[in-house]
Amino acid sequence: MNNGCFDLTSSAFHILEAGYDADRSDIAELVEDAELDEVFEPQKIQHAQQSLLAPNARLEQEISWLPELSQAQTSNVLSLVVSGDLEALIETSKHAPELAKANILAHFAGTGKVSDRLFHALVSAWDEIDQENILTFLNDNRLSAGFPSVERPQLRNALAELEKKHARSAAVGIWSLDRPGEVMDRIVEAELRRHPSSSFLEQFVRSYDTLSEPDLARISDEIDKVISEAENTDADLETLVTRASDLLVRWDDVNQPVQVYEQHQGHEEGRSKRIYEKLRSLCLDLANNRSEFTEARRLSEALLRTFPELESVAEVLKGDVAILENLDEQQKLHEEYKPLIDACEVAKTKLPTPVSTVLKVFKDTVSKGGDDPIAFNILRDLALHINNDCNDPQTAFKLLDGALTFAGARPPQELKKTLEEERAVLHRNWKMNELEKNSGNLTAMSQTVDDLLKYARGSERAELQQLKAKLDRKKLGKKVKWGIYASIAAVIGFIVIADEMDRPSNRSTYQPSAPRVATPTPTPAPATSAAVETRPPVGQGLTLNRSQIRYCVFQGQRLETIRTLTTTNYQIDRFNGLIDDFNSRCSNYRYRSGVLSSVQREARENAADLRADARRIVSSW
Repeated sequence: MNNGCFDLTSSAFHILEAGYDADRSDIAELVEDAELDEVFEPQKIQHAQQSLLAPNARLEQEISWLPELSQAQTSNVLSLVVSGDLEALIETSKHAPELAKANILAHFAGTGKVSDRLFHALVSAWDEIDQENILTFLNDNRLSAGFPSVERPQLRNALAELEKKHARSAAVGIWSLDRPGEVMDRIVEAELRRHPSSSFLEQFVRSYDTLSEPDLARISDEIDKVISEAENTDADLETLVTRASDLLVRWDDVNQPVQVYEQHQGHEEGRSKRIYEKLRSLCLDLANNRSEFTEARRLSEALLRTFPELESVAEVLKGDVAILENLDEQQKLHEEYKPLIDACEVAKTKLPTPVSTVLKVFKDTVSKGGDDPIAFNILRDLALHINNDCNDPQTAFKLLDGALTFAGARPPQELKKTLEEERAVLHRNWKMNELEKNSGNLTAMSQTVDDLLKYARGSERAELQQLKAKLDRKKLGKKVKWGIYASIAAVIGFIVIADEMDRPSNRSTYQPSAPRVATPTPTPAPATSAAVETRPPVGQGLTLNRSQIRYCVFQGQRLETIRTLTTTNYQIDRFNGLIDDFNSRCSNYRYRSGVLSSVQREARENAADLRADARRIVSSW
């Protein structure tokens, strides 16, 4: 045997040219002949003699040679061994007894003259070895030679040791190739399909794994170095993640056959799992602590490509990749729309709001974003804030109108329809306040009604046209009464906009997420004071009484506070449920003159209590 590999030419039977039935006297004569021939060194000849005379050592030599072959067949095999003609030898050995065939193939595997065909033939030969035939052959020849017979346990143990030697020779042959992992992976995949419980295949994989340790250790050390460098806050993460991905490819090139075999046996390859755990820890740090979602996603994708055979972590990695893709997209969106978001946030703190400044940033943003609705929803959020929190429908209207009339604005059709409806509501809110201020001035009131008609539709338009005709008649008769405004209030609904829009957020945390819960049943708002709140019925355009209007106004204030307190997915779901319920009851209603302004004064007086109500609602979730 050379370098731990199986070698037919080192057999005692080959050195002495002995047959299986050679007795002690035959062996003595063969030793003398070998010494005279001087083909082998005296030391080798003496060792061969001792191996054939000692029963246990003889058994090792017997099974490691060419049992059950005739002298002519043996000579033919030896000539092919000397010539190195692998393909001819494989063909010649096809019909040879399985143990002799395995010895021939193992010899060539150790020489580095290998092919996929040789390895498959070697695995197959070991799977078909018949120990009873071998035992019979050996004991028949030992009886003739005068040596003790072989017991079954002895043969079984001796064959197990020979199997390990053959497996090592095969593994050495694999590692003599340019891409050992690729060849080994093909062999393992094919043999698992053919005979997954093969004892020789297991020994083959174990030997290959042992020989791969130096390469894997070097790769592991390089991965540790990458992780260490990535921990520096000023590190070039893009380059480091690329290096880590390349190292994972190298790892997989070597270790993939072992991972596949272990997976088929219901196990997970331990070294690969440790590499996965170290790199996933880096992913978590990049995402959770440093908001580096792009690089964390790239690294997670590389791990998933490398370790799909680690079944306990494959699903985790798929979840990681999905979450990181979402967070990465959110972060990119936030960066893309940050100028507009910042402009809108500044506008909320500066009253009157600088409409032209915000619209300029909006126009710059949508000019790049095509029909992306995000920019429109960001501006819409500001308009709602100005209308609901600042009671300035005029400025809110100008914002939405400026967005909708901008030639470069192309919102999706559904969003455009919503924005146009809300623009009409804001315009109505603005002009209704103006109408109240112009009370008594028939000309100004008539002009305001003309303005209202610009966005009015359906029955509302017909009612306004009737009101316009009455005003014109009053103008002719110079008879103006305050009762006109009361009639307007009776037919024109004051629509309170309370929708909340989604917008990009820069607050993201990377952890595998739990499934979102279904939207809960809306929670009734608690009573704030002695004033009675009655929740209106579900519907649009209903005329509400004072207690129902009080519910809508008070609940709207509570929801604004709740919006700032929601942080978790569960809280957001509960909040959305309240918003849906509120919109179904309070988004479009009618009221009597003076009732709304009175209730709004109550809301301002009870602002602290309403905020406290909101906090109690959130704390109860």
